[in-house]
Amino acid sequence: MNSIIYKKIDNEYMAFKHWSEIKNFQEMPVDDATQEWAGAKEMYRLTEDKGITVLEVKMDSVEKYIDYFKTTWPKALDLVKKLSEEK
Repeated sequence: MNSIIYKKIDNEYMAFKHWSEIKNFQEMPVDDATQEWAGAKEMYRLTEDKGITVLEVKMDSVEKYIDYFKTTWPKALDLVKKLSEEK
C-alpha cells in the first residue's frame, strides 16, 4: 500500500490516505482496480476513558473488501492490544 499521513496529532490521532499499491518494493501504476479505492482513508484515534486507553479505528472501503476487513481487522487489533499491554 502506498499511502500518505495526511493528519497527525502526536499520541492522539493519525490519518492515512491510500494512493496505490506497492509490489516488490515498487509503486505500481494506478489501474482500474486501484482507482476504485484510491483516496480511501484510514483513521486512528486514542482516547482515555476512566483510566483505560481506547483505540478507535475508522476506514473507507469498497464493497468487495468488506468481508476481508471484517476478518482481518479484529486479528490485527487483537495483536495491537496484546503488544500495547506487554511490559
